[in-house]
Amino acid sequence: MTITKVKINLYKSIKKPVVLDLHDINIIIGQNNSGKSNILDAIEFALTDSKTESHIYYAKADIELDFRFTDNEQLKYEFPTSEAVFNLKKGTRELTFDKKTIPYNRTLASILSSSFKRLNERAFLDTNQIENDFHSLFNYPENLAKFRESLQHHFPKVSATENALDINYEHEGLYEGERRVTIDRIGSGFRRIFTTLLYIFHPQYSMVLIDEPEIHLHPAMVKKLLWAMQNSQAGQIFFTTHSPLFITPVTLIQLIRVVKNEEGTQVFGLGKNNINHQRLIQELNADNLEMFFTDKVILVEGVSDRILLRGLIDRFYKGHRDLKVIETHGKGNMLIFVKLLRVFNIPFAVILDWDAIKTNHLRDLVYNLNIKLPPMTEQEFMQELKKFDIYIFPNGDLEANYPRKYQQREDSKTLSALKAARSITEHDFNSKPMFNLREIINNL
Repeated sequence: MTITKVKINLYKSIKKPVVLDLHDINIIIGQNNSGKSNILDAIEFALTDSKTESHIYYAKADIELDFRFTDNEQLKYEFPTSEAVFNLKKGTRELTFDKKTIPYNRTLASILSSSFKRLNERAFLDTNQIENDFHSLFNYPENLAKFRESLQHHFPKVSATENALDINYEHEGLYEGERRVTIDRIGSGFRRIFTTLLYIFHPQYSMVLIDEPEIHLHPAMVKKLLWAMQNSQAGQIFFTTHSPLFITPVTLIQLIRVVKNEEGTQVFGLGKNNINHQRLIQELNADNLEMFFTDKVILVEGVSDRILLRGLIDRFYKGHRDLKVIETHGKGNMLIFVKLLRVFNIPFAVILDWDAIKTNHLRDLVYNLNIKLPPMTEQEFMQELKKFDIYIFPNGDLEANYPRKYQQREDSKTLSALKAARSITEHDFNSKPMFNLREIINNL
């Protein structure tokens, strides 16, 4: 079974309805205390009749899950159709098909509560349950083979027999090359990978909910784990993360960004927005994908703009926001980044050379941002755009906005920007030639 859509309301920090179209893999990001885990908690709470003392219990919860069942599940549980809506409202649970509603009873409770596995810190330490589930995986040879193949992909020298979790050396079990080892001696990263892969490939669990799978893992292991998740072809996976390594142009469609403000937790994702995904794949890379983990993004045209602005921010920015400077490789690419940032509700500023004032690129940008201004002069227009965090150098390009003494004729623009970023003094920064850059940085 899989959840195709979830609607959550009145659950912990979620004070207004949030609706998510879900995928086989669902990656939940956001700052600390933004409500990421509350999404996992809400799903777990809906599917289990949690006691009032449980940390996931919330009496006011209003949760709706759209389910799709496999043909085997529909036959096994004698469901009338393959699709149903599960509702939890005011403490009452029920599963509704097109022409039939099943009340929440022991049978339905058992079906739903056994369909998922929540992997939090407590679950990763529950060695008895992990051992039992590992033994039961041997009843499914095809899934076991995939698990072993993926485990070896992460740890080429490690092999595991049925008694891999035996820490008493009483049976064959876990080997590192020729050496017999026990799981408690092989490192926390291995234990975490072992457990995560076990439940990803275990057919008894249709859904796996993981809290920050990257903990204790080397970056190379995170990338391999993402590959295993994307290629498991098993159940549905939900996980929260603070690691940008899980974000790639391909996984953007699976991304859920969580934001918390005075109105509570809100969620943002690509959904059905009309964004050219092929263009995103072409333009996004490991560096600029860090935009999803920053407080504000500053979009600039080229590499020299990025180098100088980054250096000036590091040295002279007095604010408390984390700022990410991203080069778009020209005015023509600015709009695709703006669209993406708006969809995920990431604050941004745009910096353009003066020649943008007469281009369609700026007109398209203004139109997309729904900025409506009356007729005015170019100077007035540029001044008004600052209110929307769009800055245009009125005197040309970047090179016209920092002292010439840092720009040697034999140097490239990039090299000059690199030298200036390191060498500009506070006196230079506060001088008249740097007024435009200083104004931008102070406004960030």
